[in-house]
Amino acid sequence: MQNIFNYLDYRKFLKDYYLEKKSENKAFSYQFFANKAGIKTKSLIHHIMDGKRKITRDIAFKLGQAMELNEKSFSYWEELIAFNHATTNREKNHYFKRLASYNKRSNAKLLLKEQYEYFSKWYYNTIRELIPFVDFHNDFKRLAHMLKPAITPTQARQAITALLKLGMIQKTANGYRQTDQAVTSGDEVHSLAIENFHLKSRDLAAKSIDTIPGNERDISCLVVGLSEKTFSDIKKEIQAFRKKIITLADSTENPSRVYHINFDMFPTSEMQEK
Repeated sequence: MQNIFNYLDYRKFLKDYYLEKKSENKAFSYQFFANKAGIKTKSLIHHIMDGKRKITRDIAFKLGQAMELNEKSFSYWEELIAFNHATTNREKNHYFKRLASYNKRSNAKLLLKEQYEYFSKWYYNTIRELIPFVDFHNDFKRLAHMLKPAITPTQARQAITALLKLGMIQKTANGYRQTDQAVTSGDEVHSLAIENFHLKSRDLAAKSIDTIPGNERDISCLVVGLSEKTFSDIKKEIQAFRKKIITLADSTENPSRVYHINFDMFPTSEMQEK
């Protein structure tokens, strides 16, 4: 049977379980699965797998029993469903940490934790961007104080260790260098970590008003009334501008500092009738 502890999407686990059983026994059908679980509608399981129907607590219990999950696997199954159904950032982080506590020593879980940390901690990205033009000679206290706001030497060391494990940087004879390695993880973890990153980045932007001189930052805000079409047009303009900034950054010679550049556009009123 598939190892449930390697999954972060209960629908994917359910689908893989079904396909595995189907390959072992051609008679294993949605009807057979539904009967075993005591579910009246055979199409319900298929709809849950495809994300067309949300699993209820009662159905989750029945399916867990039908799959003959042991106590630990059943507990993970319930936590996994709670994680996938969480609606707030706080809830998602809560259940992700609970899921990560299972099988801590597995290589997959350790890598997943590093991926989560990479996106969730603002300074991981900053340290990676510092690597090409700063040689800190493994002096993590020095590296920690290069950041603004400064972090602890322990955090700096952990960041370097994680970046090495993820293949985002490589150790060289003279220090470290960036690689082109992309960090990928399941959609659920990726989106959660990105949410964490954006929240922390906004927090840094707010604090910069008090900690960074005005001539070293640029923070502005526009409050405007828009139609849906204009909103869509502005989104495209922001996306195009982001790409232009990336091109300019890539062509920069002798960079001397790392910057966070935030783009925010969100509604502050309800939709009004025309």
